[in-house]
Amino acid sequence: MAFAIINLNVDVDSCLSGLWASLGLGRPKSGIKKLEKEMARLRGKRDDIKNQIDEAEREGRIPTNEVSQWLLEVETLEGKVAAIKQDFQSIGCFSCHCFNQTGGMLSQAQQAREQVSIRESLNCCSMNRRVAKKLGEANELMSRADALDPIATVGPPEPTVILPISHRPPVGIESYVKDIVGYIDGGDDSVIAIYGMGGVGKTTMLKSIHQHYLLKHSIFDRVIWLVASKDCQFKRLQMDISKSLGLKTMQENDDERTCGDKLFSYLKNKKCLLLLDDIWEHVNLQLLGMAHSATERRQQQQPRKVVVFTTRSETICAQMKAGKKIKVKCLDTNQAWQLFEENSYGDVLCSDGGINFIARELAKECAGLPLALITVAQAMSGKRSWEAWNDALHQIRDKHEWTTIGLPEDSVVMYKAFKLSYDSLENDSIRECLLCCALWPEDYGIHKYYELIPCWIGCGIIREFNVINEAFAKGRSHLEALMAASLLERSSEIGNFYSRHCVTMHDVIRDMALLMVSGLDLEGIKRKWIVKAGIGLSHLLRQEEWQEAERASFMSNQITSLQEYGASTFSKLSMLFLHANCGLTIPPAFFASMPHLEYLDLSNCRITQLPEDIDSLTELQYLNLSYNPIIRLPTKFGCLGKLEYLRLRKTKIETMLNGTISNLSMLKWLDIREIHPTPEWWWDELKCFKGHPQLSVAIDIDATTANIERLNILPNVSIWNLTIYGKDASSKLPSLDLSTLLWSYNVSDNLESLTIINVAVDKLMLTVDMGHESSFGCLKILYLFDLQLLEKISLNGVVLRELYIFGCPMLKDVSWVLQLSCLNHLEINNCPKMKELISQVGNSDSNSICSSSIQRLALNDMPNLNCIADQPLLFPYLEYISVLDCPKLKKLPFGVEILKNRLKRIDGEDNWWNNLDWDDQIIKNSLTPYFR
Repeated sequence: MAFAIINLNVDVDSCLSGLWASLGLGRPKSGIKKLEKEMARLRGKRDDIKNQIDEAEREGRIPTNEVSQWLLEVETLEGKVAAIKQDFQSIGCFSCHCFNQTGGMLSQAQQAREQVSIRESLNCCSMNRRVAKKLGEANELMSRADALDPIATVGPPEPTVILPISHRPPVGIESYVKDIVGYIDGGDDSVIAIYGMGGVGKTTMLKSIHQHYLLKHSIFDRVIWLVASKDCQFKRLQMDISKSLGLKTMQENDDERTCGDKLFSYLKNKKCLLLLDDIWEHVNLQLLGMAHSATERRQQQQPRKVVVFTTRSETICAQMKAGKKIKVKCLDTNQAWQLFEENSYGDVLCSDGGINFIARELAKECAGLPLALITVAQAMSGKRSWEAWNDALHQIRDKHEWTTIGLPEDSVVMYKAFKLSYDSLENDSIRECLLCCALWPEDYGIHKYYELIPCWIGCGIIREFNVINEAFAKGRSHLEALMAASLLERSSEIGNFYSRHCVTMHDVIRDMALLMVSGLDLEGIKRKWIVKAGIGLSHLLRQEEWQEAERASFMSNQITSLQEYGASTFSKLSMLFLHANCGLTIPPAFFASMPHLEYLDLSNCRITQLPEDIDSLTELQYLNLSYNPIIRLPTKFGCLGKLEYLRLRKTKIETMLNGTISNLSMLKWLDIREIHPTPEWWWDELKCFKGHPQLSVAIDIDATTANIERLNILPNVSIWNLTIYGKDASSKLPSLDLSTLLWSYNVSDNLESLTIINVAVDKLMLTVDMGHESSFGCLKILYLFDLQLLEKISLNGVVLRELYIFGCPMLKDVSWVLQLSCLNHLEINNCPKMKELISQVGNSDSNSICSSSIQRLALNDMPNLNCIADQPLLFPYLEYISVLDCPKLKKLPFGVEILKNRLKRIDGEDNWWNNLDWDDQIIKNSLTPYFR
């Protein structure tokens, strides 16, 4: 029999080549690239639609079935495309060398592999068919997306609470955080508890976990931070979650069940991580929208919900049915000493062997409690003598003192540390300032200039001054001392316009301060303060519960009416805080019950009128009525003969009887800002004022030359805070030269803050000349808002500390800020013509490197900004930089050397950060831990 010999190598190769061409698919690698490109477009469209759905859900609307089905199909297609790519890699076809396109006879080695080549070739044909099919499906989904109901794309909101990022993990928490992250990622437990004594570092751990998942945001759809605090209302927790999510359906008058239903409805299809700090009682997680347990999630295929909470009580862990409990222990001896060393400034510990020995003994007395170690170390940092350190050791070991005041056992260590730090403060004034901070609610951000320093001034801690500027300067000095001792800390919400000027008091420090002012008898000092702030009260305490109180704080509650008491019921009461009890009504004889009241805060209570018997407050020195819709003051208001501080900001007082303010002969400070339109009574009353020779006034005026001249001739008045505003674009001043003789000394010499709003001015000039009649030597804060025509700013010799520029569309740069040698805060928003922030760094030498004193830089809504500085610019003091909505800004003007300075945080959008240009990837890696 004869056999025909056929060269399959040539024929198959030729046939496959023809088949390849007939399919019109080209090489597999090319098809895969086309599919990946189309899938990237589809994913972008998918993300846009998800953002639209997210925004709609916040408003209480739900996605249509059509949209939900489309998203499901995209998700299914993504899985199939991923399988194709995996198969493509496994058959080794990326190089596409499995086809012999040259023809001719194969080598012996090639012939030996012919069967493999044929099989790979057939696999590639199949691969191309699969790619073509999925490419068609992707195109079809993309075309259907355009037919869906269009909704303007809005990205998800930033979390309300912004937490600081530390580049160095705090001592002793690394292993805990690693374990907890492992539990969260492992997926077995839906409720995880962190418990331990106060000050042991639970909140610090939770912050580190929060930071971890914010940077790895793809794991959860929502990461929510919530502070519970002692005595807080459950409804407040619900509203805080709603605020952080941007949920628009929640109403203040909704009951807890309704709020819970709305939260659940919004969160039910989202993977959520809830970080709940400092709970003191069982919290209903279902009513917080965190309803699915691990079992329910597996059975019903529900998105995962994980709750991590901190508490001081192990009992709470059981009540919350925590699947995993982590007890945070105090630091061991080596860790404790490391933390103590880290918080001791300078070389004091190595300057003297005796001091070093005592320091180690002090660290042992802190029993490994981190907050106690930090507090004691910083309290002793300024002490350089062995005797001072030895005295501190004796004090903290004085068992008699700690046993006689009846402290709870778990509070003794922290109270020792607090008392040592308290006693180490420079003077009694600063100590009293610290105790005052406990009058605000737990975890409250206290505004330095609106709340805290005015309180210190109003209650008489700061008394000796001529003008209010001096009092605020003293207040800032006291504040720095308390922060240096770690008894107060900067608010974590530093990205917020209001809260960046706020400070907070650690809840354990606050507990210690309240122990000291709640009737304890230490060193002959006996105080009786009642603090029930921010705990949801709807009525005042029973009379007998606070009848002996010297100071009482009921701020930030829900008290709407006050009881009537008998005359002189509260004969010892000198301070009363009722701030932020909205809808408050005051009965006629209420003030007669507290004849020795010196300080009264009724701000933000929506009060429409005051009782006529306010003149019974004959000892009253400080009165805050700001943010109330009061139309008039009582007839006898002018009889408050000892009143020194009166705050009427953003009230609605339209008319005033002659003598109401001008008769207040002791008045030192008057705040009448934000009363629009500016009423005429301010002019009549201030013109006739014959009291304190330097009445400091904060006031708004219309942008007219006549009003400025009015200020110039006021007797006995010093302008402290001034706002010049235009009613509309016709409010035009020519070039606004603040250094002309237009301003008299009583306006300019003590002016600390100047705001210019909506004035049609194209040039703003100010040259400080201390020998000139109008010096502006005290000007520290300048706000420029909505100056549509402003093109040029010239500030020479001004000692500005803070500069805010909002909505100045003609302004092209702010190079002149380099002349402001004391400027530490610069914020610029919505200046669309600005391409370079600082376009001229050097003077003559183009290679010169200038230095900026700026500590905080915030840039927002600057669509054309592409450069911060055109030449190298040092930021030796920079702590914080925020960049939002600046899409063309592709490079930061500093490198890794900034880490050697004081940098603490960088804020911005993920897309902006990821698309920045870096000279070296190491720089980005080094700075990423600071990015939020």
